[in-house]
Amino acid sequence: MKKYTFIDYLVQKEKAQKKFFKNYLSYAKKIKKSAQSILGEVKVFVFGSILKKNNIPNDIDILIISPQFKDYRKKREFRVKMWKKFGDFSPFEFHLVTPEEYQNWYQKFIKEKIEI
Repeated sequence: MKKYTFIDYLVQKEKAQKKFFKNYLSYAKKIKKSAQSILGEVKVFVFGSILKKNNIPNDIDILIISPQFKDYRKKREFRVKMWKKFGDFSPFEFHLVTPEEYQNWYQKFIKEKIEI
């Protein structure tokens, strides 16, 4: 039986993340569909370094807006479900906010975004 090394882990992680980065919009659509099934009506945006063509992104920022995120338990439950769905190597960084948090903070600072 082959021993699983840290190098093996890194190689596996690299392969998985390439797939996510290459197809980030299709994954964002899957995330939105999952969010809608869990939370009802949501708004979903992709933003951050993935949209800047001159940068090498290290994660994929996903902003999800739902009034249900007023309850921190909903946020925690949602993160767990997404982790189970996309796995250990998922590069998604979820920003889970209420509509008020979006208007008071994110809307002011996020200039470039794609609505899903």
